[in-house]
Amino acid sequence: MAETKKKKVKKKNVRMTFSWIRFVIFLMLATMIACTYFVKEPIEKFVADTLNVSIKNTEYGNVVSAGDLEIHYIDVGQGDSIAIRFPDDQTMLIDAGDSKAKKQLINYLNSAFFKNDPTREFDYVLLTHSDSDHCGSMVAIYEEYQVNCSIRPYEYSSKSAHEPSGNPNKARVKDTATYGKYIDAIYNENDVPYDTDVLYAKAGLTIESIDSSVVYNFEFLTPQLTYYDDANDYSPMILLEYKSLSFLFTGDGQTAQFTELQQLITNNVNNLKTRLSNITVYKAAHHGSSLHDSNNLTILKELNPKFVVIEVGKDNKYKHPNQQFLDWLAEANITKIYRTDQNGNVLMGVSKANGGLNIVTDVEVADAPQVLYYSWEIIAGTVLLVVFILCFYDYRYKKRQLMKQLTSNKAVKVSVLTEENEAKAAKSKKKAKSKKSSSDDK
Repeated sequence: MAETKKKKVKKKNVRMTFSWIRFVIFLMLATMIACTYFVKEPIEKFVADTLNVSIKNTEYGNVVSAGDLEIHYIDVGQGDSIAIRFPDDQTMLIDAGDSKAKKQLINYLNSAFFKNDPTREFDYVLLTHSDSDHCGSMVAIYEEYQVNCSIRPYEYSSKSAHEPSGNPNKARVKDTATYGKYIDAIYNENDVPYDTDVLYAKAGLTIESIDSSVVYNFEFLTPQLTYYDDANDYSPMILLEYKSLSFLFTGDGQTAQFTELQQLITNNVNNLKTRLSNITVYKAAHHGSSLHDSNNLTILKELNPKFVVIEVGKDNKYKHPNQQFLDWLAEANITKIYRTDQNGNVLMGVSKANGGLNIVTDVEVADAPQVLYYSWEIIAGTVLLVVFILCFYDYRYKKRQLMKQLTSNKAVKVSVLTEENEAKAAKSKKKAKSKKSSSDDK
């Protein structure tokens, strides 16, 4: 019966070694690293400051300084997203693009908007209306950041159990899962870790400064109703005024909202005829559409904006901005136009010192996941791993392996010499014996 050969298992060499002295050193260093938790914010800020935000033709610090008004028109493709840092350091996000823009949006917010603010906290998050190119990445925002107050449209979600029964506001019903998940998110569902206050976007709502030394106005001019036939008409018309400058945000507003806005101007409600004439920056409604009275020529002439920003995707299937709208801009002698499909991320800063407006385009950010730059846990964990390797890695491994090899070679050599000597001795002994035998025969 043939014997079964046992397979030899090669023993792997382990390059880690343990000793009580090393263990004590490691324990002391690990404790020191753990103690840095109590100063985690300065550490995160220091690491965050090493992020490289490249801005074409200028330096970031020349555009915005501490206490300035910042408005970021973020390139999220065919969608809207605007981040605002008010002069009193309150923060707001208006819309979040579609779901495909999630990584791009989070990356920009972490790298540029929150570059010098490791708290990564939004005081307000506003959704203008329920379309997916505005709310597609909203759940990700609630998962990634602390949100202190949510401002939602009146639209009623049939996909969320958190809506009040019976649709008490008699609002338009939206049955998409994307909008339903957003409603769940603002009421602290989907594992969203923060409680938020919830307000409805409506005419008369204002955001006030929390710093008595800083004065600005952020006012919802519309919507005036709770029911509209079209989701786009839930988009509020919002006026932001600071120093001598003014900004109008429009979402995807069309017939109903532009009609309401025109009535406010015609009736000069709250002196809006004057306040809305010659505004500084107009965010084009509905990505520069000319349909359903969006961005109509009459309102453009009333507003007479110095600058227009169009948030639009490159080569989009809707052919936004429509040529009709571009023709209206030309007819109204509005020539300073910024488009996110051509100019990338557009940053506007209003100086707290002199009220001057600085504009920069093509704000570029790194592609790496930014959580690595802001998380103390990951920073500390990486340092701890390095300390562990430094403490327990056997640096003398190669030397010991070489000495072992040399010792082994020496032993083999000695063994060979011994065998040779034994053979010679046996040969000499045999020769002597042969001579003795020969002598006896004589």
